[in-house]
Amino acid sequence: MSLSLQLHQDPNTLVPGQVLEGALGWRLDDPPKSAVLRLFWYTEGKGSMDVEVVEELVLPTHLPEIQGTFRFSLPAAPYSFQGQLISLRWAIELILNNGKRVERLPLIVSPWVEQVTLKKVE
Repeated sequence: MSLSLQLHQDPNTLVPGQVLEGALGWRLDDPPKSAVLRLFWYTEGKGSMDVEVVEELVLPTHLPEIQGTFRFSLPAAPYSFQGQLISLRWAIELILNNGKRVERLPLIVSPWVEQVTLKKVE
């Protein structure tokens, strides 16, 4: 049993507004009961975690094995950043059977083609 998820671009050099293209697939013993691919961002660090799903594709579930392509457009914001207290991360996830099987691909989204690092304020 396996899941696969890959981008045709470097996941660490993405800019806002860019179109993401990639491939996904799975090979299971039985067809999944549910299958979703989602583009989202989330926060990590102090305080509560925020999550926003930007785009979601419901995938066919009638076959135990599938290969396909996908396409998402990145929004203008927010940017990926790493801070002292909080960080914002982007990712794409392939989720089968309501989260029992998950493949995640982390992304960096920034107009400077690198993650923003916030400096400590004295």
